[in-house]
Amino acid sequence: MAQDVLNYFLNNLGGLFRMRRIYPEGSKQVLQSAKQAHQRLSEWGRSVRITLLGQDLIIEDRRIDPIPFSFQAFFQSLQQLGFESIHIEADAEAEDLVDWIEHIVSKNRTPYQSHKIVAGSMNLQQRTSPQSLLTRSIMGYLGFLAEAQGILTDLEARKPEGIVRAREVVCTIVSRLAIGRELFEPIRELKNFDDYTYTHALNVCILSSALARALRFSEEMVNTIAMAGLCHDLGKKEVPKEILHQKKALQPEEWQFMEKHPFWGAKLLLEIPNVETNYPLLPVVAYQHHMGYNQSGYPKIQHRLPYYPLHFASQLVAISDVYDALRTVRPYRPALSVAKAATILIRDALAEKLNKEYVSAFLLLLNILSPGRKVVLSDGTKGIIVETHTGRPLCPMIGDDQGRIFDLSEPSAPTIYEIEEDPIPDSPQLQAVAS
Repeated sequence: MAQDVLNYFLNNLGGLFRMRRIYPEGSKQVLQSAKQAHQRLSEWGRSVRITLLGQDLIIEDRRIDPIPFSFQAFFQSLQQLGFESIHIEADAEAEDLVDWIEHIVSKNRTPYQSHKIVAGSMNLQQRTSPQSLLTRSIMGYLGFLAEAQGILTDLEARKPEGIVRAREVVCTIVSRLAIGRELFEPIRELKNFDDYTYTHALNVCILSSALARALRFSEEMVNTIAMAGLCHDLGKKEVPKEILHQKKALQPEEWQFMEKHPFWGAKLLLEIPNVETNYPLLPVVAYQHHMGYNQSGYPKIQHRLPYYPLHFASQLVAISDVYDALRTVRPYRPALSVAKAATILIRDALAEKLNKEYVSAFLLLLNILSPGRKVVLSDGTKGIIVETHTGRPLCPMIGDDQGRIFDLSEPSAPTIYEIEEDPIPDSPQLQAVAS
């Protein structure tokens, strides 16, 4: 019902814009339209955030598709004027809405700011306050972290409301990913955060969502994969804490405990009411995420299943799981650099422990194999990337110190085996994945 009120407000806002283009300023038709929009905003009772990203219209954290007919002309005008971000306070009056619409109808490209409405370019806002995006991102991340902790606690107690909350949170995360990269910087900045259990679950959720979007899965599947990423390690609840926080290599009997956590996670999820019916993929991913693309991992199965490969969601979450684990400080080692973590992903893909196609897509998100990056090839040759092939980061053109050029897309060419460290600090890891 509340969402309907917001939809009505958007329709009225589009109607106000349409009336003002037909009738002169101050006419009763315009004032009546403004009054109707104000009434809907009052019923909504909260501020409204509108984001324009290319051809996408995002209201709050929800992508609107298709864009309502009554809003299309207004949307096009906002695009033409370069308005990307609009914030309307809950107590904005009809007069405030009219003043802003006048600004739009006059085709004024300058940012608009009143006490109740702020509209302009996201890039402009970012230049004006360069720290604000990262600050907002970290605060948003910590908000999600608190939600993740509550959700996982509910799920560990087998409470069905945990699944409902998980669905709500991952839908918001996926919508944020549609807007851009704002959730990725905190993953990089907060990689030393103490509570590994919850940060790892949230990071795998976010990274898996991004990879699923990059692979162009449906919105519903992206949401489901995000939920699976959030829930993938629930079985660690049954692993003794002294094993989880072990500062040295695990003994064989300790590994036996650790290798059971996928089974325990799947069992726990299946015991939550309605999960098996409504979200059957969650226990599947929890059980399979350590099995390996070639089924060389765990839980061990008596016979490999060549005709029944692991679910693609399990293969995808496995990559995010490995990467975030490598990039996080653990009791027994420091966090690995992006280059070292990416090198391990590549080697695991070559060994068929990870899906090579998905690793390739993940490397595109990392933007690690760009021109200028030094690499070592599988035949020992050292070189530098001089050109990349679209969509094929593992097969670039390599130049060596003798001026020779190697095209790694050739069938007989060697493969990248190691990514050398960048002499400068890690650049932002992930590019915007919305495309």
